[in-house]
Amino acid sequence: MAVLRAALIELLNLAPDMYFGQSGLYNALYLSNLTIQKLEIVNRQALIHLNGTLIFGGDCDIPLIQAQLTEIALQFSTVDSVSVFINDIPLEEVLSLKD
Repeated sequence: MAVLRAALIELLNLAPDMYFGQSGLYNALYLSNLTIQKLEIVNRQALIHLNGTLIFGGDCDIPLIQAQLTEIALQFSTVDSVSVFINDIPLEEVLSLKD
């Protein structure tokens, strides 16, 4: 779990850069200010609890944000599914509340 925590910290610390280095890879979280509240793996499910503000540039960022926050955990063989929470609200719900 320490490696997952480190990977998440690196991802969240990419803000405020819109692109990852010189790669041209877009960081959909670049406007957000998020920190890890709690991280656990239970029955092969990663539970990622983040605190802070999730801000994105438009509707096209929604699937990118979801992918960035879930795929980072799914890369590990000990994780089969991921649930992400922002301020204790499921990510899917947070993203659906955005205009």
